[in-house]
Amino acid sequence: MRIYILIAILLIISVALFFKKDTPKNTSSVEKIEKTVGVKLLNKKNYSKVLKLRGFTEASRIVTIKSQVEGRISAKFFNKGGFYKAGEQLLLIDPEDKLAKVKEMEALLNQRKKEYEVAENLFKKGFRSELKLSKSRTNFENALALYEKSQVDLNNTKVLIPFDSIIDDSFVELGDYLKKGDSIVKIVDLDPLHINLTANENDINKIKLNQTAKVIIGENKVNGKVNFISKTSDKETRNFRIQVEIVNLNNKIFSGLSSEIEIKLSPLPAFFIPSSLVTLNEEGKLGIKSVNKNMVKFHPINIISDSGDGYWIDARQFSFDKLPIINKGHEFTVEGEVVKFLEND
Repeated sequence: MRIYILIAILLIISVALFFKKDTPKNTSSVEKIEKTVGVKLLNKKNYSKVLKLRGFTEASRIVTIKSQVEGRISAKFFNKGGFYKAGEQLLLIDPEDKLAKVKEMEALLNQRKKEYEVAENLFKKGFRSELKLSKSRTNFENALALYEKSQVDLNNTKVLIPFDSIIDDSFVELGDYLKKGDSIVKIVDLDPLHINLTANENDINKIKLNQTAKVIIGENKVNGKVNFISKTSDKETRNFRIQVEIVNLNNKIFSGLSSEIEIKLSPLPAFFIPSSLVTLNEEGKLGIKSVNKNMVKFHPINIISDSGDGYWIDARQFSFDKLPIINKGHEFTVEGEVVKFLEND
């Protein structure tokens, strides 16, 4: 009986050993298969960002000419909307009473001059005191001042335009009586023409005085230059005022028109990245993936400009001139993963 039991035990052990030899190896010992991705080498380039701003045109000078004397308008030589050169006469204020005043002051001046000459001779001979001589000199100088003023008033009856400009508005007609200080015309100087705009605190330090700017006003495209940058910002918007000056030949561009200004900034080293290759990491940061020694590397990026089909990114954060970016299979890789790669275009 014991012999049968022993034989049965030996038989069971033999069967177990037989099946153990045919058991497959543990799957954990199978070698891990690496992914294959496509890599493209991007060359570093110098890129100049174009800063686009919006503003409006404004006349470089707007002046209201006012009457310097009192009188009736006896002649008018201008039309509203017309262009006139500097020094041209706009109108004449009746000068008759001013002519009479000049003659009166001239006669008084001659009298005071003679009185002063007599007093001076008598003083030299010792027959006139210094006090009386001083009084005669004062009377002569006062008469001279009155004569000169009368001449100025006479000259001011001719109203002249001070600089090349357009008569934008008129406040008088022939025969009107003017008082001193009454408005006559409003004149505007449209050449040069100014473009007023604002820039935020991030862009203001990138703009320089006398920097070239491209100005687009409707169908007109002209080049200008930055001629003013405010040193203080608006308290509410925190924006800074900027002014661009352009040449306005024949005054063809009007004041008050909406304008688009493009200012080309200093070039920066950059890489151009297609939009499809930009991704987010687990922390939600925008960036791209590259391969370094067969290992996937995620790089956060600083975008300089969006061209519509891709981004220019700042290359100063990278230590190499050629960026080995993953352009095929990047969406199926994670940072730190070991991969095989093939270079492609």
